[in-house]
Amino acid sequence: MPKTYTHLSLEDRALMQVWLEHNLSLRAIACKLRRAPSTITREFARNHGRLPAADSAPAAGRPPVAGGYRCAIAHHRAQRLARKPRVARKMVCGNALWNRVLQSLRGGLAPEQASGILARMPDPVRISHETIYTALYAMPRGELRAQILALLPRGHKTRRPRSAGTDRRGLIPGATSIDERPIEVSERLVPGHWEGDLIKGARNQSQIGTLVERKTLYTVLVQLDNATAEHTAQRFGFVLGRLDAAMRLSMTYDNGKEMTQHQALSDATGIKVYFAHPYSPWERGINENTNGLLRRVLPKGSDLSIYTQEQLDAIAFHHNAKP
Repeated sequence: MPKTYTHLSLEDRALMQVWLEHNLSLRAIACKLRRAPSTITREFARNHGRLPAADSAPAAGRPPVAGGYRCAIAHHRAQRLARKPRVARKMVCGNALWNRVLQSLRGGLAPEQASGILARMPDPVRISHETIYTALYAMPRGELRAQILALLPRGHKTRRPRSAGTDRRGLIPGATSIDERPIEVSERLVPGHWEGDLIKGARNQSQIGTLVERKTLYTVLVQLDNATAEHTAQRFGFVLGRLDAAMRLSMTYDNGKEMTQHQALSDATGIKVYFAHPYSPWERGINENTNGLLRRVLPKGSDLSIYTQEQLDAIAFHHNAKP
């Protein structure tokens, strides 16, 4: 059910002041404003020294303001207190937790990994990765902020919202939608289900295939000479062929045209290919996050064609060894 509650506005408080001056009861004011009587009672108790005898006692909490009710003062106080956090921040620039998180980031870990390690320490600290991101992006602009944000997996200077785009379905013949994917894939019940994508090099002239197993997060990299559909299917099939058949159950891919020959890949490996909705990277969030981590050793703007399959296997081994 959507949230319908809203705080009192300046207009509400102005009407409340006028009606108080005309000796209306707090319950009558609540009825006129279509508010709960407790809302008006607490508002009056916070911004007035005493309550009329007919009304309830002031609620515990922040101390009330002495003197008559004044809408402008009450509204300014409410806005000021709304900006004041009720709970002290765990992670503040310069404190011990801040330094421990930065140490993890400088060691090549992502905020999600740093959060998990802190929770398993002998003196555990419970802090979510979202809290870490929020604290880092709240830093004032400057050289120090730029240096710290560069430690994040993607190194974005600002947080980017999800966006939607034009539906491109129909470019891949015979594509099976992610909506038809079995429940055991979505719930990550058994291993053998993968998410796949390409990461591009400088000027999109080189590329590497990435595969991440959804349950174990095991990562495989695929060396590609080009991004044609035939070559991509052949190289993905070669790498998947090194795995046991029980680990080749399904793959969820985006709508890139390099996977047009998905049926040939299925025939060669037995893997079932599903396609996410267009412009919906969160449907392959594990793969997207892994790509961001891999960008530390395969940065944007570099030539990815220099890597052999053996070198990519070594990079994947090092990545899989991380916590």
